[in-house]
Amino acid sequence: MNESLRLFFAIEVPEETRNEIARFGETLDRSWKPSRPGQLHITLAFMGAVPPEELEKVMKAGEEAASRLAGFSVSLSDTEVFPETGEPRVLYAQVDGGQPLFDLATNLRQQLASLADNKKVKPHLTLARNRGVRSARRVLRKFRGNWEVAEFVLFKSVLTSDGANHEALQRFKLSGTAG
Repeated sequence: MNESLRLFFAIEVPEETRNEIARFGETLDRSWKPSRPGQLHITLAFMGAVPPEELEKVMKAGEEAASRLAGFSVSLSDTEVFPETGEPRVLYAQVDGGQPLFDLATNLRQQLASLADNKKVKPHLTLARNRGVRSARRVLRKFRGNWEVAEFVLFKSVLTSDGANHEALQRFKLSGTAG
């Protein structure tokens, strides 16, 4: 019996930005647990339970999406929290990748059809999670950063008692033409 795969397409965060985020995390109130630097990514399409026999379809969707789009820039801006009302659970930075980022996420989700979640695309980068030990106050500090995106990655996510571990299965170089 083959177990389903927990997969997602994402843009990796470059090392320099991961290091800046780690320093930012050190300044947070103890009610926040900073994201592990190696786990930082911008999710494009999440697939909760993919049967192993569908992996080839997922890989082809990545190849097709990469062939349609050239590299583009992303920038991080205002910090916000999820949910917007009630006790915040996630601190994140808004991500702006313009139309190319939305096109990439939308193309992947359309090709994956029922395999991908159907949540509205809301580009963000999780910076920290509420530890749940006490009320996590709203964080008003800003985090800024930007970089060029030349590829995206298909990750396999394995849930453990320490959180999710992400393993890169395939990298897809953006090889389309601009605009």
